[in-house]
Amino acid sequence: MKTNNNQQSIHKTWYIGLVILLGLISIFAIAKLGSANDYLLEINRGTLYLEDTTNSLSIEQLRNYQNSQWSEETSEVLAYGMSKNPYWFKFFLPNNLSDAHKILEVDYVMLDKVDIWFFSSGKLISEYHEGDSYPFNTRQIESEKLLFPIPESEQRISVIVKVETTGTLKVPLRVWDEKQYLIYSGEQNLLLGLFFGFMVAMALSNLFFYVSTRNPSFLSYSFYVVFLALTLATMHGVGFKYLWPDWVWLQSRSVGIFATLTILFACVCTRQLLEVYKHSQNLDRLLKYAIWWLSLSVLASLIVPYYYYIMYFLLALCFSSLLVFIVSLLLMWRGVKLARLYLLAWSVLIVAGFLAGLESSNLLDINIPAQYFVMLGAAIETFMLAFVLVISYTIQRDDQYQNQELALLEERMAREAQEKALKLKEEAQESLEYSVQERTLELEIALRELSETNNELEQQTRTDSLTGIRNRKHFDKKFQAEARRCRRERSDLSLIMLDIDHFKNINDTYGHVAGDEVIKHVAKMLKQNLKRTTDDACRYGGEEFALILPNTDFDGARSLGEKLREIIENAVTEVDGLQLKVTISAGVASTVVSGVDDEKSLLESADKALYQAKRDGRNRVRSIHLHPRDIV
Repeated sequence: MKTNNNQQSIHKTWYIGLVILLGLISIFAIAKLGSANDYLLEINRGTLYLEDTTNSLSIEQLRNYQNSQWSEETSEVLAYGMSKNPYWFKFFLPNNLSDAHKILEVDYVMLDKVDIWFFSSGKLISEYHEGDSYPFNTRQIESEKLLFPIPESEQRISVIVKVETTGTLKVPLRVWDEKQYLIYSGEQNLLLGLFFGFMVAMALSNLFFYVSTRNPSFLSYSFYVVFLALTLATMHGVGFKYLWPDWVWLQSRSVGIFATLTILFACVCTRQLLEVYKHSQNLDRLLKYAIWWLSLSVLASLIVPYYYYIMYFLLALCFSSLLVFIVSLLLMWRGVKLARLYLLAWSVLIVAGFLAGLESSNLLDINIPAQYFVMLGAAIETFMLAFVLVISYTIQRDDQYQNQELALLEERMAREAQEKALKLKEEAQESLEYSVQERTLELEIALRELSETNNELEQQTRTDSLTGIRNRKHFDKKFQAEARRCRRERSDLSLIMLDIDHFKNINDTYGHVAGDEVIKHVAKMLKQNLKRTTDDACRYGGEEFALILPNTDFDGARSLGEKLREIIENAVTEVDGLQLKVTISAGVASTVVSGVDDEKSLLESADKALYQAKRDGRNRVRSIHLHPRDIV
């Protein structure tokens, strides 16, 4: 035990060192990338803007607007929150930025439409229309960012930009030299490649662990990492560039879909990894409700307009993150060791998300884009969760080994005790063996006779004494048993209720002896025409019979009922020299049993169909199919 504790301490030390190293490398890389300021000009303060509240303005109208009719931006960031209205922007490029190989960058990929016009000396010299609402291959420069080449002009260039989006309206505008942007883009792609390569490696490795161990925690964690990576790929434009470049619908909803799936599998992973059901039934039930709710939210993300869904998602994200945080915290207080590391991992991601929210809201200015905070938190949190998952599996495996060793020890001790007991009983057993065998033989004979008697009594109590077929008692038990079996197997169950027409007249005219012969004759016809061993014919009471038909669909049951009606109609019953012909009325009902109520409804429907046949003139078959509930 002491060796195991030392090994765990060593593992924890290495783990903490790796986390710190990963964090320092990520912070350094992201800080370097986020603080890149090699661009020539950043367009923010002093930019003219206009909110199109009626969504009716055109570029021709805007060209005729005076500068006084525009509003002037006073902050350092062109950000206007959630808005369904288009925004127009107007600014001027200095003459020294109008030569060749200059690029205008919109450093926010989650914009639906970005329309841009370049004017020089009052004339349109270039225009572009890009964004998530257009296929990726329509972009002038095939980059995950929105890039527009600045046309050459000897005069000052005026630029008008129209932006429409159903999400956050944020327009970071920068002017780059093409060569400098290529260097910057290469560094960014390197960081993104390392990050997404790390995420893919974590997902695949844990998927392989699931295949080899069949531990569901590895599978749910793999799905969590995949959808987290897809969410971040969407936020960085990588998904639209490489994965679904022509699927505009998915690009417009990808953040809502993938982010919802991410928090869904986060809840699933939390429940499985921390084995919440072992520690708190209430917390486990709360996580189950959250999982079902998020599953429905995934469906909602496919149809609800993005503008409304993203506001709903922010509430769902806050609630789910808070739920996972509280569950981890409560389990930590209850002494669950894994909950500590799990809580730490989630805290890293929550802090990163909080800082990203502050940066996006302009409440925190550290010159690093918000999405890189999320990348940093996701990388560290993913690594930490993977380590927690490995520790969890190791603990489960060690517990299993210890239980096996304990079971083997107990088995060995029990075997030794049994051997000692056997040695002590050996002599006594030899003297008693003969008498025990005799008593055992007598007991076996008595039990066999008792079993045969019980079987005979059971058959008698379930057999109708007049007809020799099964009685009402057997019907009740057999019908209930078949209904339950069909409910488990989701198979058809049919029921036919039969009644001899005008049976009272037969008794009144020819006597009860003739009536009994008619009943026996009908029972014989029913039994002879049931070919399957699973089908059962029962005398339900008086002149009424019931047929139980498992695994028989509606058409098959109705066909059998009609066949039996024709056979009995054409048959002749001889009683004391008299030849009697009788007919029957039958009611058929069929369904796929899914609950206790369906069992009752099937019986009632067959009875209802029988009385419908009688009301329609007898000597006929009427049927009811419960799905749908039509009477034929």
